[in-house]
Amino acid sequence: MGAGFELVTAQVTVPAIIVHGGAGAYLKTTTLERRQARGRTLASVAAQGLAAGEAQEAVLAAVCAMELDPGFNAGRGSKLQRDGQVRVSAALMDGRRTRMSSVFNVRGCLHPSRLAQALQERGDRNLDGTGGELLMKELGVAPQELRTERTRARWRSLVSAGDTADPEAAIGDTGREELDVARQADLPVPEDLEQLRQSALPEDPNNRYGTVGAVAVDANGEIWACTSTGGRGHETPGRVSDSGMPAGNYACPRVAISATGFGEQIIDLNVCGRIATRVLDGASLERALARTFEEVVAMGGLMGVIAMTDDGQVGYAYSTEACGVAWLDASGQSHIDKHGR
Repeated sequence: MGAGFELVTAQVTVPAIIVHGGAGAYLKTTTLERRQARGRTLASVAAQGLAAGEAQEAVLAAVCAMELDPGFNAGRGSKLQRDGQVRVSAALMDGRRTRMSSVFNVRGCLHPSRLAQALQERGDRNLDGTGGELLMKELGVAPQELRTERTRARWRSLVSAGDTADPEAAIGDTGREELDVARQADLPVPEDLEQLRQSALPEDPNNRYGTVGAVAVDANGEIWACTSTGGRGHETPGRVSDSGMPAGNYACPRVAISATGFGEQIIDLNVCGRIATRVLDGASLERALARTFEEVVAMGGLMGVIAMTDDGQVGYAYSTEACGVAWLDASGQSHIDKHGR
């Protein structure tokens, strides 16, 4: 643990995978049982990824599983932008070739990570929303409704209150603030939010925790990173997420990293790029994470990262209250973050 951040590292046996379900402030608004259930979910996601095979398919299987789960802010659980639409972004990066592919602000796409995969071998590998939607048509991917009743209710309450930003963005969705905003706007309070008010430790089974990501190394030394997000929530339409950029998702022959948290800060610091550069310059993963998060804390950054080197150094760091993480390796060694076990 550093001053103002948590840091965990270990040596694992490759093949191995590490996943995250987002960083946030949710310890006072969820029960221990709920956090443990989330930890089990992340452990299951890691197992699905490792069982999928080589590193590329490992990270994609893990991220796709989280895109399907409305408990995460990706795919089906994505937050709405200020115009009431969901626009998702994702990136996939091949470390051996240092090759990135990504999509930004695509509507109706349950698995933007798979769009990023489809772009890996193309000349134009990074597409905006229009390009992503054209790619969906080309691939025969039918648009899906990604909004849920809960995300619609959240959006309506923010619009009615005149908010220009979601105060919960990037630091976790607590539910209690949503209840307060709805009441202040004289809106009907959904039943699940009323239940939060009546609970000393409110537990919301649909609580979303943020951007998702996975990093994997396989027996052939292939190293990949994948990150997917539903955005910050109530942002200006057209706002670009860090998740599709090297600042938020990066892989090179030596190390791969996926970030989550306050996207603008991740971009400002080029967080994944800083960590990778330090490892390439000879620092251990532990030292690279520690030095970077000293800088993150110095600027008041709210974020988390997961990372793995090609020789099986694995770790994560976060400056938020908590960050959901799990890893699994070929020997059966597993880990869940301290709040999820």
